[in-house]
Amino acid sequence: MKKYTLATVALLMCLCVTLSLSLVAIKFSSGDKQPIKDDSSITATDFDSLNYLRSFDVADFSDGKVNTIDIASKSYVSNTITVTDSDFILSEDLSNKVYATLRNYGAGTAFYIVSLDDGMTIGYNVDKGFETASSIKAPYALYVYEEIAKGNIDPDQKIVYEQRFYNKGTGVVKKAAFGTEFTVRDLVYYSLHESDNVAHIMLHKTFGVKGYNQMLKNLGTKQLYLTSANPWGFTSPRSAALVWQEIYNFSIKEQEGVTFLNILANGKYNYYKEIMPDIPSASKAGFASKDVVETGIVFDKHPYIAIAVANKGGSIGAYTQVLKLIGNMNDIMQEYDDYLESK
Repeated sequence: MKKYTLATVALLMCLCVTLSLSLVAIKFSSGDKQPIKDDSSITATDFDSLNYLRSFDVADFSDGKVNTIDIASKSYVSNTITVTDSDFILSEDLSNKVYATLRNYGAGTAFYIVSLDDGMTIGYNVDKGFETASSIKAPYALYVYEEIAKGNIDPDQKIVYEQRFYNKGTGVVKKAAFGTEFTVRDLVYYSLHESDNVAHIMLHKTFGVKGYNQMLKNLGTKQLYLTSANPWGFTSPRSAALVWQEIYNFSIKEQEGVTFLNILANGKYNYYKEIMPDIPSASKAGFASKDVVETGIVFDKHPYIAIAVANKGGSIGAYTQVLKLIGNMNDIMQEYDDYLESK
């Protein structure tokens, strides 16, 4: 048997370690990402780097003017598909299809469309109340970002992750070690892109509800208000639409608004993309114990706010019902586009 000196063995061991590290480097340079470890030793540096630079040019979808659609004062008939501010009428076939979606579900459901070009709206049960679930993260993050734009909140302010913020729901911040610091801007990103519960709770506990609730009052919403003890609350299609109109206007008025809308346009959970993958959209969905909510803007030929909500309890499930409603809303807007072209 061939004998080796200690120096030779040490050299061979170094070569093996070097080769192993090289193979690991090749594996991860090919595009694979090392999964986040699910333990208490994780730090902020273990998270994917945050990308605020993806191009989402709002100017491609608007004329650069702030919208002044008076959503709050419009009138609707309960349990009836109602059109306002337009002579547009759904075709009989589409009307029957949408009513079948609404009435065959067997539980509470609602939808709302607001055309951002001309103010036409069409909705069903637009003031019906639902749990916000994670859809609340968009209005609260809007408040934070508007305060950043005003200079009232420092986006680089550090907030310490403490045990009292822990939530076992959606997100990645919960995997960080207690004591890890996150900037305000990164927490907003996580709350929207990852639908991160802990990030949302940290923002809510840090900045409170007084200014946030005042923002809602100024917008004219009836729902979405929060308390210091409850970061979730209730929503309605109309209230959600008022917030999304402000999100759209914020993106026109401020560069921070473009960044904010960009995050919403690149989130992980976007139900519009499941039905309309080729049409740009920005969204914040929510999935609660009873309700499924999708809120946002679809940047089609004529951009529109789209809100779809369903209570659990229907025979096909609330998530499936919301997807069907999104498909119906897309069909409605296709007919509306044809109507506008025919005038």
